[in-house]
Amino acid sequence: MRVNWSAVITGFVIAIVLGLFVVWVVPITAGTVWLLAVPGLVGGFIAGYIVTGVWNGALNGGLATVFGGLVWLAVVTLAGALFAGLVPAVSVAGVGLLALFVQAIPGALAGALGGWWKAHREERPGPTTG
Repeated sequence: MRVNWSAVITGFVIAIVLGLFVVWVVPITAGTVWLLAVPGLVGGFIAGYIVTGVWNGALNGGLATVFGGLVWLAVVTLAGALFAGLVPAVSVAGVGLLALFVQAIPGALAGALGGWWKAHREERPGPTTG
């Protein structure tokens, strides 16, 4: 298994852009909070699709999702420390680190699906020239 940093960064950027779009367009309520998982799934899938194979896709998709979560966690923790205080910021960081482990699983699964899909698309024989 190799880490393709280009795939990880691409999945990360896609997850960030889709995350901003989802938060901007959809009001977050108890019924729509599940939509926040979509950017990580799509970013993980894209990172997995860039590489080939289930294991490489899972590794790169999981890393793309975790890096995206780490950036958001750093931003939220810094904002919490500046505006709410140090104790609430540390609490948010602790819960956020737990959430990163939970987010890595769907990102890795989506990456594995993307890597599997690409591997199976490449196996199709093309038209033969006679």
